[in-house]
Parts: sequence; structure tokens; C-alpha cells
Amino acid sequence: MALAVDKEEFDKSQNPQGAWPPAGDSQRQSEGLGSVEPPPEAGETGGGQGQTRKNVRRRMSRMRKQLEQGRTVRKKSARKHMPEAPLMESVAKLVHLPVTACGYHGVNEGKQRLGENYIVDELLELGFTEVEWDGVTPQVIVEGTTKKITVILAGQPDDPTYRECQTHVTEKMLKVGEAAAFEPEELDHCRASNSAALNHGVFHRQGTPHPLNLSNGDRTELLNELCEDPDIHRMAHFADAPFQTWSPRVYEEVKGTLNSLYACNPSLSKPFPLSVYPCAAFNFGPQVCCKGHRDSSNYPPSWCAIQALGNFDPRRGRHWVLKELKLFVQFPPGSTALIPSALVTHGNTPIAKGEVRLSFTQFCPGGLIRWVDNGFQTQKGMERRLSKKKFLEKMKLKKTRWEKGMNQICTLNELKKEYAELRGQNQAELDLPGEVESRIAQ
Repeated sequence: MALAVDKEEFDKSQNPQGAWPPAGDSQRQSEGLGSVEPPPEAGETGGGQGQTRKNVRRRMSRMRKQLEQGRTVRKKSARKHMPEAPLMESVAKLVHLPVTACGYHGVNEGKQRLGENYIVDELLELGFTEVEWDGVTPQVIVEGTTKKITVILAGQPDDPTYRECQTHVTEKMLKVGEAAAFEPEELDHCRASNSAALNHGVFHRQGTPHPLNLSNGDRTELLNELCEDPDIHRMAHFADAPFQTWSPRVYEEVKGTLNSLYACNPSLSKPFPLSVYPCAAFNFGPQVCCKGHRDSSNYPPSWCAIQALGNFDPRRGRHWVLKELKLFVQFPPGSTALIPSALVTHGNTPIAKGEVRLSFTQFCPGGLIRWVDNGFQTQKGMERRLSKKKFLEKMKLKKTRWEKGMNQICTLNELKKEYAELRGQNQAELDLPGEVESRIAQ
């Protein structure tokens, strides 16, 4: 598998055909936030030239520590890669976005409100703003009133091996999609056109008796194989990093709650070892165009990590539409972005004929958080087991959960201050791409 190399050691003109960003744009790119790869497969030297056995052993030792202790953000690097100011302020207010009374889910919009298609010309007529983004440089969009971060444009490493990685993941997903033999009704549905989707991982919501590992019947083995691919691991672990970097308080709550869940039920298995997310979704394409929707079963304060894949021109199509924010964002292949997907209606504009577009997302179902908060049981089970007084106290706490969740969402200034002041780490630190590259090259 490909390793990150020192950024002075590669020729940027050797971009693969169709890769984004195009050659010549590299001088305005910066590294995305966070990239930690799985250990090399047996028999590999750890990435080719420049990789001594000593470097490989050090790298694998860091990986073992991260698996055992968890990852933390390298404060200096996080501050270095943060923009001085947000890209823009949003017209939407978090407090007005639709959340259930208990605070564990977004409001279910109902099938009658699903299926809205987006066309660029129509969006412009409705007063939407196009956001130009190179898909590499980290940016944030904040709420206009509280300045809390609403959208994270996390980017991707400015590294040709990462572009090769996303190309391989695209090819792998296309092969799995072909082997899955989806029926026509699975390709065109209320949330997307010309794209079947499968979820994989740990899940729980209304209708399931308890948290469980999702089963996809005869396709389960295909998804297991997909999630074992080292390039998909690399992208999945990269997507975890901006969640931890840009929303550390929510991240720690989710991580702590899910760790309690896994300790209570060791049979539950998340898709990727170095990603906090318990569940992943694969949109197999080949021309994914998501219709406007909200993922109402997701945990509202948490971020859904979305990664675009394929070969398309993001300036001409496949914009990422954020309805309540009245924005549509250029979303290049290989790039990563995060939103509270339970709250914000999102979808895509179509891509051109002959182009390929897939996507890979990770998310946290709110039902998992609710199950743990209920004492590892449903609300009905909690009501049967607790005294009336204790049960009412628990229900009263739920009324303030969304307010608590909003308070956990950070502003850009809070993060700058936190990363400027904190010193010293006891855990294995989360490396940003530039830090990994410079150390491996030594």
C-alpha cells in the first residue's frame, strides 16, 4: 500500500489522469487535517523507497499505541492548519434546526418531503451562494449569531499517494457494486438516483430491539472485504481526524459513550479500528446524485463525515447542496467534509455524462447514545425498572440534551485558544499529514 512521502520528494506533475486538483494548482493547496494509516500488510516494506526497517517499526509502534490508547490531536499542528477566519457565516441558526424533544435524533421529515432534486441554475435563482473550494485547504462555515462551527470542509492531504488511494477505493467500490448485483429499485430510490447504498457497522434506532451489527444478507461478506481494504482504512481514519480536531467536546462524548457500549457488548464491531464512527455507508454509484434529505436517525450534535470519490469536474457538477444554509459547495473527488447531517438538508447537483461519482460516509446513530444513557436499555425498559421518581428525573434531563449538545459545539476562536494553550500529551498523538511525512522521511 502507498505511504505518505515527504512533500519535497515527489513530482506534482505526475498526477494521475483525471485526478483533482489539476496540475498547477498545488501552490495554493495545504495539507488536510489528520491522516493515519493502518500498518503495512505482511511482507510489505512500508511504502517503498526511503522506508527503512527502523522507520517501519517506529510507525507500527505508534499505530499500536493509538489502537490501545486512542488518538489525540497534535495541538501545534492543529493550530497551524486552522484558518484565521471562517470561510463565511451561515444564515441558518442551530437552535432553529429540527431536533426531537429528547435531543437524540433529528425530526423525521417523512417520505413526502424527500426527493428534492437540485440544479445549479435553479439554486442561483433561489438565492443560493456557490462556494468555491479546492478540496484540499481546510475551511469552516460558522453560524452567524453564535459563531459556532456548522460545516467543516476538511480537505485532503496534498499528497499524490492519497489521490491514488481514492482512485483505488473508487475502483474497489465499483467492483463491489457490480458483484452485489443490485436490483433496479435499489438504484433509484427516495434518497438518490442511479446509486445503490449499503450501511455497515453498529446501528440502533426505533424498530430495532437493541444495538446490533448490521447484516446485509449475501452482501455482508462483500462489505467486510471492502472495509478490510487498506486504502479504505486510510480514508476512514483520515475522516475521523477533523471530527476530533474541530469538535473535540462532541467527539469525546461520542467516543466515551460508544466505548461503554462496546465494553457492555463486545460482540459489537465498528467498521474501522482508528475511527470513532460506529457506522459507515457506501453509495456505489456509478453516478451518485443524492436528493435533498436529512439523516434524522443520526445524533444531532455529531458530525457526519462525507468523502467524495470518482472522476468528475467539481466546478461543473456534483456540488454539495446545504439547503438551510442556502449554499452549494464545490466538492472535489477525494475530499472530506462534515456536517450535522441529522439537522441540515443536503444533496447534490448532477454530474456530467460519462463522469463517475461515488461517496463514502461515516456517522453515529443517535439510538446508540440513547441506549447507553438509558442504562443499556430502551426507554420502556427503563420505565419498568426505575422508580417513578427516578424515571421522571431521567426524562427531565432529556429535555435539555439538545441545549447541552449545542453548547458542546465549538467556535473557531475557542479552538484556537485551546490548541494554543494546551501543552504535552500522554496518549499517542494524532499526526497531521505534513507531520507524518516529515518524520517518515527522516
